[in-house]
Amino acid sequence: MRRILAMLWVSVMQVARDRSELASLILLPLLLTYVFGVAFGSQGAERPVQVAWLEGDRSEYALTIRGLVDAEDAIEVREVTRAEADRMMSDGEASVIVRVPEGFGEAIEGGEPAFVEVEQDPDSQRGSAALEVLTGAVARVNANVEASRAAFDGVTGRMKGLILKDAAEQRIAGYYEVADSFWEPEPPIGVTGTAVTASDVRGDSVLAASNIHYSVGFTVMFVLFMAFGSAGGILEEREQGTLRRLVVTPSLRAHILGGKIAGVIGTSTLEAVILVGLGALAFAVPWGRDPGALLLVLAAYILASAGLAVFVTAVVRTRGQLSAIGPIAATGLSMLGGCYWPIEVTPPFMQTIAKFTPTGWAMSGLLDVVARGQGLDAAWLPAAVLSAFAALAFSAGLAFLKVE
Repeated sequence: MRRILAMLWVSVMQVARDRSELASLILLPLLLTYVFGVAFGSQGAERPVQVAWLEGDRSEYALTIRGLVDAEDAIEVREVTRAEADRMMSDGEASVIVRVPEGFGEAIEGGEPAFVEVEQDPDSQRGSAALEVLTGAVARVNANVEASRAAFDGVTGRMKGLILKDAAEQRIAGYYEVADSFWEPEPPIGVTGTAVTASDVRGDSVLAASNIHYSVGFTVMFVLFMAFGSAGGILEEREQGTLRRLVVTPSLRAHILGGKIAGVIGTSTLEAVILVGLGALAFAVPWGRDPGALLLVLAAYILASAGLAVFVTAVVRTRGQLSAIGPIAATGLSMLGGCYWPIEVTPPFMQTIAKFTPTGWAMSGLLDVVARGQGLDAAWLPAAVLSAFAALAFSAGLAFLKVE
């Protein structure tokens, strides 16, 4: 065991001393996670959409509408002049301009039509989203006003002509405050939803946020790259004759091969730990949501990656051949397994192919644990399949691997 651990330490130190390899296997996945996350989805730290709010009515109703819109985390309301609003719209800084005209509150209390004026960039999807929030805020105020009118009419017996208009407005305003209080802390009726997509692989699956998907995807991909790179050291030592010399030493052949395989597993584990940690810190990925389930799937995938790398190393003859085949195999398996895009959005035949790849099972298990919070119940099957793949790959690799 001591000899195996010594070989493992040597393999880790060889990777740590190669600064160019460290840069490509640590900085590159971080860069790709950021680029793909920005290009194909929404990052959690995305800038709020700007809403230009023109000066106008200051009634309770107008202030309620503005407050509801401004309360949205994805929206930032800025009170500006007409000239500033036009500049923001032309520069693409704002997608929506809103004005609640003076007399808005008086019109509401007087039973007259009241309107909020909106100008929107028709090509802006985020502007459309902001407009939906504004529409919801107006609908809330409208519902409160209608409820207040109904309550007022019921109390007065619809005898509006027998009281002063100012008194009626005061009564409606009072009822409005009561009606609006029912919306806090939660609205009386709400809608909850989950984005799902049909998938032959997962059934109805919750799509992961882009920062989570690509952090998981490129961790899976670069662990496989690291396994192939580390396994290449076996071929290099065989070409240099180092393995042949180790065979004639008192060390058993099992110890030698065990040490080399432990080196592949150890360096792959190091890569996984670094990328998981950096993903959690740099992209707020909830890698630690269920440590036990995460460890189960990740450990099984590391073994499967190491087994595949050892098998390919046993089949090829030179390090040059491995350098040509390894990146192609790692990239191809990553694409087929859904590291670059959600497998749920691919055609059915692609989803079927993913079932026969270690990357596909790793992505399935890790996303279920990290993105969907399904825990051990969702982790055991991917872990079992990956462990079986690892056992098969290691068996075939050791059967073909030559040290001479």
